[in-house]
Amino acid sequence: MPLYKYARFDVRDGARVDAERVMRDLADRIRKELPDYSWTTYRDPASPGSYTSWIRADDRKADERGEKLVREVVEPLATAPIVMTECELVTSSDLQRRHRR
Repeated sequence: MPLYKYARFDVRDGARVDAERVMRDLADRIRKELPDYSWTTYRDPASPGSYTSWIRADDRKADERGEKLVREVVEPLATAPIVMTECELVTSSDLQRRHRR
């Protein structure tokens, strides 16, 4: 069963350019090496050093591998350890309605 998480982190002052280069390289690496893990990161336009990532893993094992890699690569540029929170889907506007019979 897929797992969903979001991660929040801030990068150190002056590290944004390096952090975003590292994150783009990380995204390329994840695409190539971890097909069962997806990591999408957004920057807060009002606070350019603050980021939120949306994560999807096919299973717990994929999640553990992906989280380990993200922490190894991104945390050295962060102001504190990355906070990751697991989520459960409730609903989405992307879901089709199911017709009841």
